[in-house]
Amino acid sequence: MKAPLRFRFARGLLRALLGAVFRVRAEGLERLPPTGPYLVACNHLNWVDPFVLIGWLPASPRLHFLGKRSAIYNRPIKAWVLRFMGGVIPVESGDLEHLSAAVAEVLRRGGAVGIFPEGGIGPTEGRLQPLRHGIAHFSARNLAPVVAAGLAGTGALWRGKEIRLRVGRTLQPDGSMSVEESLAAI
Repeated sequence: MKAPLRFRFARGLLRALLGAVFRVRAEGLERLPPTGPYLVACNHLNWVDPFVLIGWLPASPRLHFLGKRSAIYNRPIKAWVLRFMGGVIPVESGDLEHLSAAVAEVLRRGGAVGIFPEGGIGPTEGRLQPLRHGIAHFSARNLAPVVAAGLAGTGALWRGKEIRLRVGRTLQPDGSMSVEESLAAI
């Protein structure tokens, strides 16, 4: 799924703005699959995390995120920006069938889906919360690879702070692992 021009423009602007405030370093980008579909599983420490992933992961395949409908549309300017950029899959807790169908559609079109499998912002940098099962289910249902990614430095932010994005191994599902085994591998 190739990223539309308006997304590429917004991504470039976002990268310039974040790059002016923080020192963002990306490592291991060569480990990413060259094309989609795939899932990106990343830790979550702060509001800036999805923006760092959008800015420093490749523009194509187009990266989509899951977002709480109530958080996406709670401010008019934020709603406008997110509609302009696109790539947000609005969800509410408990709406699993809609969520599974939306993720499957993005993957079917060759896109990438970024998921924070901890289910929320972690309290401590360097320590993961227990992972929720969704990422393993999405991978198994769609036979989509999962790219492990990690962010460091976003727990507390200040001007000039170094933020590191590290891309790790890619887990290729083969249908033989249980959900628990998949989560452990991720």
